Amino acid sequence: VLKHGFIPKLEEIIDSEQSVTHETLAAQIEEMIENPSKIKLKVPQDHVQACYFPIVQSGGEYDIRLSASSTAKTLKYDIVTVSFGARYQFYCSNVTRTFLVDPPKRVSDTYELLLSVQEECLKVMVPGKNLKVVYLTAVNKLRRENRDDLIKKLPKNLGFSIGIDFRESALTLSAKNPAVFRAGMIFNLSIGFSNVELDDTAKSSVNANSAIKNIDSYALQISDMVGISERGFDVLTKHGKSLTDISYTINDGASSDEDNTPDAPTGDADLARKLSKEQVEAPTGNRISSRLASTFAATQDSRDGAAEREKGQIDLMNRRNEERVRELARANARKKNGGDEEEKAEELVAYKRTKDYPDNVLPNQVKVDMINKCVILPIGGNPVPFHISTIKNVVLPDPDAATYLRINFYTAGMALGKEVPVNMAKLVQKYAPYASFVREMTFRSLDSHNLTQAYRMISELRKRERQKELREQEEANLVKQEKLVRTKNERVPRLSDLTMRPVFAGRKTQGNLEAHSNGLRFISTRNEIVDVTYGNIKHAIFQPCEQEIMVLIHFHLKNSIMVGKKKQKNVQFFTEVIDASQTVDAGRRSMYDPDEMDDEQRERQLRKKLNEAFREFCRKVEAVARKNNFTLEFDIPYRDLGFQGNPHKEMVSIVPTLNCLVNLTETPFFVVDLSFVDHVHFERVTFASKAFDVVLISKDFSKQPWRVDMIPNGDKDGIQDWLTDMEISYTEGPMNLNWKQIMSTVLGDDRFYMDTEEDEVTVKEAGWSFLRMYGREDESEGHSNEEDSDFSDEEVVDESGGDSEDDVSEFDSESEEESDFNADEDLEEQGMDWDDMEKEAAADDRRKILKRDGDTHVEVRPRGKPGSRTRSAPTRSVPAKRRRR
Repeated sequence: VLKHGFIPKLEEIIDSEQSVTHETLAAQIEEMIENPSKIKLKVPQDHVQACYFPIVQSGGEYDIRLSASSTAKTLKYDIVTVSFGARYQFYCSNVTRTFLVDPPKRVSDTYELLLSVQEECLKVMVPGKNLKVVYLTAVNKLRRENRDDLIKKLPKNLGFSIGIDFRESALTLSAKNPAVFRAGMIFNLSIGFSNVELDDTAKSSVNANSAIKNIDSYALQISDMVGISERGFDVLTKHGKSLTDISYTINDGASSDEDNTPDAPTGDADLARKLSKEQVEAPTGNRISSRLASTFAATQDSRDGAAEREKGQIDLMNRRNEERVRELARANARKKNGGDEEEKAEELVAYKRTKDYPDNVLPNQVKVDMINKCVILPIGGNPVPFHISTIKNVVLPDPDAATYLRINFYTAGMALGKEVPVNMAKLVQKYAPYASFVREMTFRSLDSHNLTQAYRMISELRKRERQKELREQEEANLVKQEKLVRTKNERVPRLSDLTMRPVFAGRKTQGNLEAHSNGLRFISTRNEIVDVTYGNIKHAIFQPCEQEIMVLIHFHLKNSIMVGKKKQKNVQFFTEVIDASQTVDAGRRSMYDPDEMDDEQRERQLRKKLNEAFREFCRKVEAVARKNNFTLEFDIPYRDLGFQGNPHKEMVSIVPTLNCLVNLTETPFFVVDLSFVDHVHFERVTFASKAFDVVLISKDFSKQPWRVDMIPNGDKDGIQDWLTDMEISYTEGPMNLNWKQIMSTVLGDDRFYMDTEEDEVTVKEAGWSFLRMYGREDESEGHSNEEDSDFSDEEVVDESGGDSEDDVSEFDSESEEESDFNADEDLEEQGMDWDDMEKEAAADDRRKILKRDGDTHVEVRPRGKPGSRTRSAPTRSVPAKRRRR
């Protein structure tokens, strides 16, 4: 309600200069609370009601107690406080914010002090501490800041416990309450200053038109919902309250004698304002382009948001470094105690005694024993067995007068790639230092029958052994799943006619999904069964069909299961709402073809019906799991935070959920568990590029990072805001990095998250902070600054020795009349490269800058190198409309 209801309404009132009373605005807030559909919030109306009539105050009359009321006086554009509470399914909440319009510096400083007091109080709201510590912390903070005058402005208590009852009188945050914080408690932390004096000296810094000039005292207040957990505190009302979030400027400048400040318009800016097609009237009488003004305001907001994120990211990265140091220390301790021993090589034994050889072995013949997996080769008339794992390959050249069979073996010194059996590779490494190896053997026979048969049998045996090893590797890390317990004597929740991905053996797999006591069972039309137990589900996601062609349920598992002959960690069940491809050769249809309109109507109805069926199934599965003491909740992707990107050689829509970043519509699935993400790096972030890449670094440094390429630049701020909210650190750089090399380096650095080298004296970058170094061009920036210092503001040189000020003003006015400058065209020049812009600037200078008036020659020339020119960018003024600071 605060974000999508009150703040837009307040900005609309200020922008359009409406006359609204406090009562009227409070009634509108109450209506939004009790009818959430007015702000497009999908919450049942009968589940929500207001805890009390909202409190809106302004104009110098403030009461920061909850017993205050909204008056019938008109809202003033000075300092506005708003408080309201909502009761959702019998549980209460409350929030208070203060908004500053044209605030003097003293008021802004006092508000920032209020924020720092709240931060100090939040730090002591942890299990085990007394409630009175909160009040004492606020008092001590004000004393340390030498603001004893504000201690008496504090309320008698700084909040209270809140829940089914709006206010627990026994759990107030007063100076004498000995009660103790416990995990699971919820508090409303409310800190404010009332009746703070505002003298004329403080008000002298604001514009004479500002409403704040008319008040002699003011109040500031912030209240937030705070949850207490074992880890500490958690602020539940997360809407921004920094000075940039709540401060507005609608009247610039203190007085007319400050018009020559850097914000005052001069030169080219005046010319742009005069000839622009879109103009607005500023309070000072200047006319400015509304397009330039809105662009400037948007840029300023973006800049402020980036600065706020950067500040938060520095603190977040330091905190994450400390956490990772502790995590790695615990992991290393477990590894030492567990004594992870490397698996030893297993000796190959085909026969224990020579009498175990097959009976049909001949002294001078190659024999293949398929049962014992070995090849018996004749050496000097004696049969010698070789295990099939020792054979690298077998070659049978085209026969001529005789047939040859060449057998190559694995030996020390050769590259042992992925095709080498794991055990054989260990044996080679074990015996390499002192043993001799047979590299190859060639056998010759005039009769091709036996060698040809041996060649086929060796090749077949190698193929079988290879397949067996691959299957064992697939199943090596499988965790044995508990057996599914089928529900009896109850109706089983079921979804019919589903398609499963991944499929069995390359075939489209369709069937039914059922929810049983300890898991789900999918039975295909071919009676193929896949069981997914509740205990093995890490993330369950329900994605309704809105912009896609399918509605689906996706399970990201803790441990892989076998689907067919492959391990899978992601299993999905879906139904297509419409066919992915449609026939278009049935003839052309009119725009208003009734049949086509009926098809669209049926498609909408089917989409709604399937979404509701899947949603109801998810509710039933959650209920069955809860009944059997399992915890299972389905997440729904946040589509408004989604973006386009390329994770697997194809542009797809990527959306975040509560715990993951996913693309579930296309295969292969893209699922990144955010709990495994250590850091995020943005690559190719430059002014010239239209897209950038994102690299998500895993906490397991032995794994390569996840990548999403070709994300449009417009999504960068949104992604970074989301990462900051999820408390994931990020950095930016202008180039693509060699992550294979970086990860191998980081993997071998035991002090990666520490800020000193092994001598504990030499300072270094801790954790991923070193990525900030990439793209820094300190030398080039310094060189650029030196050159820029030579080109200062343009000076006016009067060659006839006349009054330069009169000449300059005459020059400016006549230049404005003769100029063909157009603001729209100037904006289009942003697509030109630097050389073209330099040439056009030089041509404009030759055409416009020199002006002769009788015997007087006026020249505008930059200071600096002879013959060089620079062009000043237009100074863009702030629009008359409301602007965030």
